Amino acid sequence: MKYELFFLNNIHDSMEMVNVELDLFLDLCRRDRYFDKISMKHIIINLANCLELLIKHRLEREHWTLIFADLNKARYENYLDGDFASVDIKSGISRLKNICEIEYPFMASMRIYQYRNRLMHYTLNGIFEQIIRDVAGAMREVAEFVEKEILGDLPEEAQEEFQQSIADYREYAETLDKLKM
Repeated sequence: MKYELFFLNNIHDSMEMVNVELDLFLDLCRRDRYFDKISMKHIIINLANCLELLIKHRLEREHWTLIFADLNKARYENYLDGDFASVDIKSGISRLKNICEIEYPFMASMRIYQYRNRLMHYTLNGIFEQIIRDVAGAMREVAEFVEKEILGDLPEEAQEEFQQSIADYREYAETLDKLKM
């Protein structure tokens, strides 16, 4: 039996996982005035994953070779099999700017990615209020990027799902901005 999970599904799943974790996080904040560190960890990891997948999706739309870490090693067979080292987030953003002529600052998103790296490879130390602000900012950046660079090329049914996720991202970002700690 063949098993296939499409790129767009992975992107949408990452977006929705952020929403699920944020819902739990905010519920605990409102109800118990408790800031759940584990939920925030999952929010950061899924938000960073979402950003990375979105950038790769947009690069792939430009040309499949752009998602390879080393363009000189790009082979179509490996692309079809998914058997390759893919571009890192910083190089992906550079390629968006320099090759695709698409420029987004991704300021908060890059901080989220740095938090993710610290969580995955060492220890995350930071100011919780700043992390919350960066999550809100990254959610706005992701929503804008999806709206301007991804949405128009999606099938109609996927557009509706992504539009709902974008609306949720913006609403959660506003809620996080108002959060008192």
